[in-house]
Amino acid sequence: MRIVSYEELRDPRDFFELMEACFGEIAAPEHPNLIRRYDERRRSEFGFGLYRGRTLVSFIGAAKLTVRTRSGETESALGIHHVATHPAYARQGLSRRLFDFVHGRYRNAGRRFSFLYTSHSLVARALYCDLGYAEIPLAGARAPRALLILPPTHKRLKRLCPTGAAAANRTRVADLAVAEKLFAEATAGEAGFVVRPHGWPLSRLKQWKQKLDGVFIDRDGYAFTEPDSFGRRIYEFIARNRAAYVRLLNRIAAATRGGLVDYYVRDPILREIYRQRGARFRRETYASLMVKPLTRATFRSVFGPRFFQSPVDQF
Repeated sequence: MRIVSYEELRDPRDFFELMEACFGEIAAPEHPNLIRRYDERRRSEFGFGLYRGRTLVSFIGAAKLTVRTRSGETESALGIHHVATHPAYARQGLSRRLFDFVHGRYRNAGRRFSFLYTSHSLVARALYCDLGYAEIPLAGARAPRALLILPPTHKRLKRLCPTGAAAANRTRVADLAVAEKLFAEATAGEAGFVVRPHGWPLSRLKQWKQKLDGVFIDRDGYAFTEPDSFGRRIYEFIARNRAAYVRLLNRIAAATRGGLVDYYVRDPILREIYRQRGARFRRETYASLMVKPLTRATFRSVFGPRFFQSPVDQF
């Protein structure tokens, strides 16, 4: 068996075949290239694979994350993604062996912490816990996920826009600078994933292959959303005041059929608005962020009791 970097894979198609075998993903060569082009965290390295003979049997992605500590300083951390072991080679310790290699490599490079996103429903979560990963509690509202079932579309439009039909959301590229400014204001002094490069809103949209009309922007707020067949997901919703939240939420609701799910309600003002509109709340979320110290430093001593995270920053 041998461990190689993504760039050293025997054939790039080996990676795509592994992703399909593990997750049923229809992968294509442009997928990792698209991620690396628009996600600055994965440009220097994409990950490492483990070969048994000519078969790629396991893979772990590695990203360079920038985090802010409670002291206000920034440092690099390891971000784990695309963890996969071929089903035909499961339960042979291959993923653990690859994790040990990746942890050691980045510990020697000076990284103090390793982060990964997982789910409570995934079998691999038990392995992550055994490797020393622990879940990071969500900071902010005690009920971070809000589910709002909207009334039929024609009734909603009449209530929100009594003078006529709702205008289409027409966000321009130039408007995205407002989101950058508001995010910096909202996360000033916070620890966690709060260091984003200039131009991050457009980069994220290109990475996700999403359109500008999924971003709702107001002079005092913004919301990153994604529509689907049954409603709309809100990935990040930040505003300066209650009036801005109400204006934006009315626009989002008018443009949505079905229901709204806001994945991270961290502002009590927004939580109260949702409550007044009859939303249901749930603390448990599908995705959970886990961390493992790679050195003797502890997570709480470095980052404190609050750690900012957002679906926009998932890797």
